[in-house]
Amino acid sequence: MGTQMASPAPKIPSDTALTLREIQCLQGLAQGMSNRDIAAHLGITLPTVALHIVNARRRLGAQTREQAVAIAVARHMVKADTDIPSSAA
Repeated sequence: MGTQMASPAPKIPSDTALTLREIQCLQGLAQGMSNRDIAAHLGITLPTVALHIVNARRRLGAQTREQAVAIAVARHMVKADTDIPSSAA
């Protein structure tokens, strides 16, 4: 019985669409909200907000959260002057 190594997860292309929660979290960042504010607004935990932001950064190929917001704004995924979209949208 040998030890079987799991294959590494495939890289997600930078043009992959973001989930609604990832967009909502980036929208909050674009408005200048803190992770804590975003969590309270969306009714989710602080670690969950952090996870959504990390996932969005990875999908967008961004090194920082600021860069992720800039990319998302440039791709018209979020707007700096708009409220966080609701899950009903």
